[in-house]
Amino acid sequence: MMCVSTDNMNVALATKIKIIVQDIKINNRESNLNGLTVAQISDLHINKWNIELVEHAVEVLNKINPDMVVMTGDAICSGKKFIPDLTRIFKNIKASYGKFACLGNHDHSDGDDGMQVQQAYKNSDFQVLMNESVKVNFRGESLFIAGADDIELGRQDIEAMVKNIPQEATSLYLIHNPCNFNQFAQFKPDLVLAGHTHGGQIYFSFLNFIYKTMLHSHYILGLYSLEKSLLYVNSGIGNALISPVLFNKKFTIHTPRINSQPEISLFRFG
Repeated sequence: MMCVSTDNMNVALATKIKIIVQDIKINNRESNLNGLTVAQISDLHINKWNIELVEHAVEVLNKINPDMVVMTGDAICSGKKFIPDLTRIFKNIKASYGKFACLGNHDHSDGDDGMQVQQAYKNSDFQVLMNESVKVNFRGESLFIAGADDIELGRQDIEAMVKNIPQEATSLYLIHNPCNFNQFAQFKPDLVLAGHTHGGQIYFSFLNFIYKTMLHSHYILGLYSLEKSLLYVNSGIGNALISPVLFNKKFTIHTPRINSQPEISLFRFG
């Protein structure tokens, strides 16, 4: 694990963003993509409480200078009025070999079935992958990047997502919810990137079984493997919002993070 802090960054914010570095070795492939770096962000949940933190995360991301940037869902959380902020912030993300995204459950619930969020991504030069894949050339070598729609509120179709990926190809899957990683692993991707869990957000290891039950997932945070596929679950940047109704009045509560630091994950291929 590596933490980033530079002279020009707000020190209080810099301590809140951690960078997790993972070295990825592609086995049994003619194409090993030596030197490729892919940065993952997830679960920004942009709202009035955290815009400054999200802007800072993009500053940190650009200082890492990855070849590609991927976003694994839940850009917004509390309403489509923050979509202009999403566009403005995401326009500032730099990546020489492309920016790619999949949608999360909140992207669907807060933005006209995801259409407004998709347009915001497109306006900021992100390619949204909805049960489809693209081929990216990196220094003469090929990587297939595939993205799945959300399993809860979208129309996830894994077979449609992988149909154009050659069996021998090196592949990277973007999914939001890691709960059905085993279904994706059947197609033998090299690396699957997910978010959704917030790393438990309020995390205590002795309560791990509770998180797995609440999230309907065995995959909460970090690196996992199944057969020949790796999964990484990113803890995200933003926090969950809850909106209870008391005495016929709706309240919005910005929940804290405890033992679950916002993160950017960086994958180095070699």
